[in-house]
Amino acid sequence: MTLALGVTLALAGCQDGKDGPPSTSTSGNATSATAPSLAADVPHGFDPCTGIPADVLASENLKATGRADTDAPGGVMWRGCGWVVRGGGGYAVAITASNLTLDMVRAKNFRDTSEFTAGSRRAISTHQASDDAACVVNVEMKGGSLDFSLDNPKSNPATGNIDACQLARTLADKVAPSIPANA
Repeated sequence: MTLALGVTLALAGCQDGKDGPPSTSTSGNATSATAPSLAADVPHGFDPCTGIPADVLASENLKATGRADTDAPGGVMWRGCGWVVRGGGGYAVAITASNLTLDMVRAKNFRDTSEFTAGSRRAISTHQASDDAACVVNVEMKGGSLDFSLDNPKSNPATGNIDACQLARTLADKVAPSIPANA
């Protein structure tokens, strides 16, 4: 998926590969800010390729397209699968476990950032590409997040008239209750 690659490149800067937290300046005094640390692996306890209930996939009319595993510089990882709306003409989405936390995503200051609750979990939606047809929702998990990278071009006859973030948030809200409490 081209969306996953674009998001990967946009988020790669979340971890610069340097040891230790960054230094910041407050009123001219150097202080040490605690930056969220990147986990060595994606969260476990929920496999997005097998853990999404069939009724959720059916309600969105989604069919699997295969693995959507991606690595980025600095140790950022995504592990999961992709789906498209059956019959074509609808959105495509990669749902992946990522070692990116909500704090890391928020710190990137992407445009149209909106925090909300998906199921009972904290979540954040962002436009990380210049195109409003792409939206990313991250749902909090221990050690990272469940990432919904959704692409919905306006030319899609089935879903193109629906906001990409609305679609991603609705899907995240349907999937989040399936994530075990300890994940």
